[in-house]
Amino acid sequence: MKKSIIIGIVCFLIIGAVYIYFFRSKDTIHYKTEEIGRGIISKYITATGTVNPVRTVVIGSQVSGLISQLSVDFNSKVEKGQVVAQIDPIPFEHEVKRAEAALAIAIANLEKAKVNAKNSKRSYLRLKELYENKVISIHDLDAAQTTYETNLADVELAEAQVLQAKAALEIAKTNLKHTVITSPLNGIVISKEVDVGQTVAATFQTPVLFTIAEDLVHMQVDVNVDEADIGMVEVGQTAKFTVDAFPEDVFEGVVVEIRKAPVIFQNVVTYSTIISFDNSLLKLMPGMTANTSILVAKAENVLRVPNAAFRYMPSRVLKQKAGERDMAEAKDAKTGPSIWILEQGEPKEVPVELGISDYNFTKITGGDLKEGQEVILAEIIPGSASGGAKPRVPWSRRY
Repeated sequence: MKKSIIIGIVCFLIIGAVYIYFFRSKDTIHYKTEEIGRGIISKYITATGTVNPVRTVVIGSQVSGLISQLSVDFNSKVEKGQVVAQIDPIPFEHEVKRAEAALAIAIANLEKAKVNAKNSKRSYLRLKELYENKVISIHDLDAAQTTYETNLADVELAEAQVLQAKAALEIAKTNLKHTVITSPLNGIVISKEVDVGQTVAATFQTPVLFTIAEDLVHMQVDVNVDEADIGMVEVGQTAKFTVDAFPEDVFEGVVVEIRKAPVIFQNVVTYSTIISFDNSLLKLMPGMTANTSILVAKAENVLRVPNAAFRYMPSRVLKQKAGERDMAEAKDAKTGPSIWILEQGEPKEVPVELGISDYNFTKITGGDLKEGQEVILAEIIPGSASGGAKPRVPWSRRY
């Protein structure tokens, strides 16, 4: 009798265990959690920019003509005053000679006008004496005076023509001087637009011959910061950036200028921000695209939680709040940020106040949270086809 009772009890326990395992365990919810701790939060804003030299000078030609000589090429180092190109000077030399001849003619005309003025003055003075002696009429005296004054005006006109010829000669000499093109600064040639034998025309605009960068050691990144982020950017903030040519390298710089002129492209407003950096290794070249992150805020030893915690809400709570409504209505019912912690094996909602955030963590500035508490990131519900468990985040929220 006792033996049969013991066997019955054992069978009952086995059946109960099987029931709990196959039926009750399917409804058991486990949670993926992480301890609330302290650490550093660094907030960055991202933007795309272009690597450029600090100072770039475009060298052009003020005169039109045939390029007869080039003294530099791509990547050539140049010094201030060094000859970089020569335009054929022969036509300009002829212009100088023509201007010199025109000046000589103008000077000769001036001398001729002076001689005529002296001669007419003598005639006028003689006729004036004759008029006083009643020998000639007043009409003859007026004619002589008119001739004399006309010759004086001719002298002034000849003097002006001499000045004009001198100016034309100076222009011709200046144009001849401009056929020799020199570098205005020490630097390196990063662009060459012409070759020997090519004709340049400076009629409407200055043709570009070379582009010279003053320095490839001290360079800058011209970053286009979105209008929504520009308010957080300040001069002196540090920045990091990468380029596609060296994806494993991280370069550092400092914000040195925020330009107030807006750049509008397809209704998107950005502001040019200049980041200075040291290129002592000469790895980066002008024109490279830089993926930039500017450090706009940093907090150390602060209470922080993973960002995944703000995207979680228990399934049962979501069902209670949603009822027969859409998920969107349940989402709208939420009034403020909160997270769920695990307390005695059960989820508990805790309203919080948030500070700065990075890609992984958010600073907690207020709320009934303590370091070491377990914050829920997701649900782990057993019963998948493979017998394993899958984490589930039933609802996504943004703050």
